[in-house]
Amino acid sequence: MKTGDVRLETEEARVIYDDQKQTPEKLAAAIDRLGFQASVVGVTAAPRPTLIVEGLTDLRAVRRVEQALRAVKAVRGVAVSPKDGEVFVEYDGQVVSPGELLRALSVAGFQARPGSP
Repeated sequence: MKTGDVRLETEEARVIYDDQKQTPEKLAAAIDRLGFQASVVGVTAAPRPTLIVEGLTDLRAVRRVEQALRAVKAVRGVAVSPKDGEVFVEYDGQVVSPGELLRALSVAGFQARPGSP
């Protein structure tokens, strides 16, 4: 698994994983073994990272990136893959631009660039 975004209020999780190593069913079974009931609701193609962020050396940095981006108006979700510096942002492009996301990270002390198109 590369990253996950868990939403307790809706009892849902969005997982980004390497499809060469895992299947949705194997991930659901692993969650079941932890004592939680899991089922696969849908599978879509892996998204491309919205941003690439430098300096994600620890959990504290990851949380700061998540907080900075979630504070931006119209951001609905953030998932971070610290190993690769990849940040996946779900946002309303009619309200906020990628430049605004980059500025939010700059203010938080991070260097970032747009991800792959």
